Amino acid sequence: MALSFKSEVKVELELLENGDLKIRFNNAAMEDLIVRRSGVQREELGGEARQLLAASLLECLCSTFIHLLDWVRVNPKMFRAEAEVISGKDESGRVCIDSINVKINVAVPEDEETLRRLKRAEILLERGCLISRSLIRGIKVNYSISTEI
Repeated sequence: MALSFKSEVKVELELLENGDLKIRFNNAAMEDLIVRRSGVQREELGGEARQLLAASLLECLCSTFIHLLDWVRVNPKMFRAEAEVISGKDESGRVCIDSINVKINVAVPEDEETLRRLKRAEILLERGCLISRSLIRGIKVNYSISTEI
């Protein structure tokens, strides 16, 4: 019998008077975010949603990997990561995300035991994280619009 688990977080977005977007995370670990639209040249706009999705995946995957490194008792000397979003068009000709490529660069002591533990963490990371597992299986999106007069 499968255990039932439901959890939710809420993110709020507000259109500011100057056209900027304010995203509220309501989370002590993250400050609110302003997506600037005012004063930004039209040709410099675009890609923000893809960058936010990439940031979500990167934070989730790297937090999972950092936790695994701690679990296998590997203390990295350096840890950096980047995500690249590749867009294309779907069968209807609409722009969509084809893939997100993540590169993680970690420096650890090169003794045999540490490298063995690092490999164990890498194998465990193949299970993915909340965001990567959700993206792979597809995320159902529901929305509604209400109006205020």
